[in-house]
Amino acid sequence: MNDSTLLLRATLAIYRDAARDAARALAHNVWIVALPPLYSVLLAFVQRLAGPLGIIGGFVIFLATAACVSSILSVLAEAVAHERIRVNELGAGFGRYVSSIAGVLFLFWIIELLLTLIVEQNPAMAWLGLVVNIGLFLICNPLPELVYQGQRDGIGLVDEAVQFMRENAVEWLVPVAILFLPIFAIGFREGISAMAQVGATNALGVVELTLRVWLPAMGELGQFLLLIAASALLSWIMLFRGFLFRSLANSGRRQRIFVARTRGL
Repeated sequence: MNDSTLLLRATLAIYRDAARDAARALAHNVWIVALPPLYSVLLAFVQRLAGPLGIIGGFVIFLATAACVSSILSVLAEAVAHERIRVNELGAGFGRYVSSIAGVLFLFWIIELLLTLIVEQNPAMAWLGLVVNIGLFLICNPLPELVYQGQRDGIGLVDEAVQFMRENAVEWLVPVAILFLPIFAIGFREGISAMAQVGATNALGVVELTLRVWLPAMGELGQFLLLIAASALLSWIMLFRGFLFRSLANSGRRQRIFVARTRGL
């Protein structure tokens, strides 16, 4: 059996294990499904209060966003480490990764600001923003996992993300492509737009919108159940990514081929 076949089988085995571990972690900590909608409501409330305060309000919203993302990633870190998460320990997660997340968010804000200025000066360059955002989505895709599993922090996470993607781009992006297939099935433009715009604070909305498009119209109860289903799916996706990242980061392709050969995959 050649190396390419062995690598394919080893990669499929990694996907299978990550999917299984994600399902088990979610079953053991099912209450985390409530976190994405809860934090979405919390951030909307903060934006409503702080929005009229100008620069100060923007800073408050920025910190609140970083804190909520930090809390979510802290929960994922515990789950991927096969530890049971306790609700009374949730508060500590708000500050756990906030400095690293704030640094990355600030970098992306600067890039977005520069793109906005370029487009304002030359409207014909509107395509540039789409291309840059898609590029960032692809190159920096494993940033959430690097925050709680990587070796560096702050802006250094971006360099680490580039290095990881250089070594594992195919293995990492194949599941990402599969997850976006339902959106591309709606329309190519919708898929590209989702890739360019999806982020830490609107991922739940993207998943919910995708489910809504493919499901029949529902009443208020159905909408509530749809939100829960979207949050459960998003939670599983993030756990799957966490387990997949751990497996890929801890083994190179040569090592996976060797393991596949010794295990008779």
